[in-house]
Amino acid sequence: MRIPPIDLVRAHQRIAQPLAERWQRLLENTSFVLGPEVGELEKGFAEAVGAAGCVAVANGTDALLIALRALGVGPGDEVLVPAFSFFATAEVVVLAGARPIFVDVDPKTLNLDPADASSRITPRTVGLIGVHLYGRPFDVAAVEALCARHGLWLVEDAAQAHGASWNERKVGTLGQLAAWSFYPTKNLGCFGDGGALTGPDAELLARARRLANHGQAGRYHHLEVGTNSRLDSLQAAVLNCRLPLLAGDNQKRREIACRYHGGLVGVGDLAMLEDGPGYHCVYHQYTVRTARRDELQAHLNQAGILAAVHYPSPLHRQSALAFLGEPPELPVAEAAAREVLCLPIFPELTNEEVERVIASTRQFFGA
Repeated sequence: MRIPPIDLVRAHQRIAQPLAERWQRLLENTSFVLGPEVGELEKGFAEAVGAAGCVAVANGTDALLIALRALGVGPGDEVLVPAFSFFATAEVVVLAGARPIFVDVDPKTLNLDPADASSRITPRTVGLIGVHLYGRPFDVAAVEALCARHGLWLVEDAAQAHGASWNERKVGTLGQLAAWSFYPTKNLGCFGDGGALTGPDAELLARARRLANHGQAGRYHHLEVGTNSRLDSLQAAVLNCRLPLLAGDNQKRREIACRYHGGLVGVGDLAMLEDGPGYHCVYHQYTVRTARRDELQAHLNQAGILAAVHYPSPLHRQSALAFLGEPPELPVAEAAAREVLCLPIFPELTNEEVERVIASTRQFFGA
């Protein structure tokens, strides 16, 4: 039997009955856009995160872009972004008319390196997008100090970190705004595209909500040029079924990660990412590093274990961004792109499957 990176069939089976009931009600009352399901999700997710509010949008990329627009980012501005992340982290800066400034990452966590970020600040720098990569919070204390020292705003790219926290402070409340993705593979995922914004500032969230709905303050009353980015009610219903399961699912991910670590520490040249004191990681991915990454991936795939690479190229080396000029040398991000491999991890993964992944990995290294 194949072990996938995530099994959406099993995920659906856990919520099939309540989801069918919610979808049936939706079909009967035809509240497909901004209906009760969306309102329920926004309230529930804001409470789960501990935020002043939540604005549900169409996807995680829109959430990031709307956050930048709500903060007034535009031409001439520079925004610091980690060089090792999904493309959207830098893409939205370009879409907002600004310039992404790539920052190297910490070799222990692969999150943004605050010291390297500090060296890249110029008079045009207005803010920083911090990514909680793989469900592991970035160095919150150092990033907050950096932003305070230079008067920068902070946007959290929390797409992979539903339920994560740092020193009891929950991800999604650490910056001016946080952008979330509810893509099906996420810790809290729907069965299509979805996203949200959270934060501590009700006024800023109100502007984000307006921008997501054509800049409207009221029906046909447009205060500014916005966009159409509204979460579908059918997807909100999926999330309303899955939100009560999130804490337990994250605990299961942590247990699987602990078993992986116990079975693989000291094997070959495998290196695991580190969690510092006070960091509560939710293991969106369980990521190892090895100089033999491609060989190990091929070995696992041949054994029916679908390990994945997130991400095979750092952002500053993407051809779509070549117009920015000669890319900087960012050795840690470039090494990470050559070495990272993500092992299957999802709440429905069985103990037997976890042991099979461990055994196959150890076999590759002759351990």
